[in-house]
Amino acid sequence: MLIAQISDCHIVDPGELFADRTDSADGLRRAVDTVQRLPVTPDLVLLTGDLVNDGTPSQYDHLVSLLDGLDMPLLPIPGNHDDRGQLRERFASVLPHGRPDEPIDVVYDLGALRVVALDTTIPGRHDGALTDAQLDWLDAQLAEMPDTPTIVAQHHPPISSGIVWMDGDNGFATGRGEHEILSRHRHVEAVVSGHLHRSLQRRFAGTVSVTCPSTAGALGLGLFGGPVEYSTEPTGMLLHHWRDDAGLVSHVVPIGRFDTWSPSWAT
Repeated sequence: MLIAQISDCHIVDPGELFADRTDSADGLRRAVDTVQRLPVTPDLVLLTGDLVNDGTPSQYDHLVSLLDGLDMPLLPIPGNHDDRGQLRERFASVLPHGRPDEPIDVVYDLGALRVVALDTTIPGRHDGALTDAQLDWLDAQLAEMPDTPTIVAQHHPPISSGIVWMDGDNGFATGRGEHEILSRHRHVEAVVSGHLHRSLQRRFAGTVSVTCPSTAGALGLGLFGGPVEYSTEPTGMLLHHWRDDAGLVSHVVPIGRFDTWSPSWAT
């Protein structure tokens, strides 16, 4: 079982740049190409939010056209830059109907693996949270199939990252409540998220929190404060590989085409 996770695409209108410099459309094109060239077709492409930059219909038109080359199931969840109504309209086959003030929470069953996706966004704000009703829903969904390995997916990571700018006004307010629930459900293999534009891993609630790099551009590490900066380091995605005999292993995959070779001693 293979899940490709793509996050923080920040698609703008054709011909425009993200963060004054980055061609985010090209980043997503290269991510799609990377997925298409995998030796095994993913069972699901999980899109963990900030798929466009300003939530406009024209940006979602651009996003959908860029994703058109992926012929496997897609599961998008919103980030703080997304518009719930536009997401529901463009991905009506997999997302539940609802009002603009209703979060997009959804379960996707892959058979051997289950994905419980949460909407952590607060409309009009960059930080994230889960309501009490969402936490109750999460608890109920996890209790429903306690013997099925499960991934919890959301845009905002439930942890403090140490990146000063992202942990402040852009952070996640209800990590303690989520921690309490996940601690009761030992079949949660990982909490996967985006938002940070970097990959990091941390133990959380008896499982592990894993964040996905951005396809648009990496944020500077920012562990000691300072201005918000982007970096020219390679963009990336995650591959979550589930095997019955090994559990879930998450790989950071750089986006692009790279040469490979076999050394003489390995042939």
